[in-house]
Amino acid sequence: MNNLTYETALAELESIVANLEKGDLEISQLTPQLRRAQQLLAYCNDNLTKVENDVNSILSENNDHE
Repeated sequence: MNNLTYETALAELESIVANLEKGDLEISQLTPQLRRAQQLLAYCNDNLTKVENDVNSILSENNDHE
């Protein structure tokens, strides 16, 4: 998932979900799209976890300086 931003991954994931909900996917597309959605979800979760850890670290540093 090189050169993929969180926002791009989320938009692609939302598009896949919308297609699934509307029933716009052919049977032959279902499995690859579900796999892609799983990859995108993991990527987004990893990014959110990293940002959360970074924010907590910054907040902890600020509290240590007070």
